[in-house]
Amino acid sequence: MATRLTRQWKLAVVWTLSLLVVGAASFSAQGRGVVPRLSSGLLTEGPAFISGNDIGFRIERTKDGIAIGKLVVRVDGRWVDTDTTISGIQPR
Repeated sequence: MATRLTRQWKLAVVWTLSLLVVGAASFSAQGRGVVPRLSSGLLTEGPAFISGNDIGFRIERTKDGIAIGKLVVRVDGRWVDTDTTISGIQPR
């Protein structure tokens, strides 16, 4: 009886250690998130915050009841298109 109990404890310890090893390996294999930064050459003035009535969505067409269009912002009273490209991210 004591031998069987010792064997079960050894098995439990080995199983626990294997879980720890697999967890550590999977944690280290995950890539670290990198936040892309805008180069200072892209900004001609200080950053501007746009909110509320200065943001809009221009509907160009609908497809199966879903609006398809562009995000626009108001600059000096005019609605202009936005550019949503980010350096390092390729569109699909």
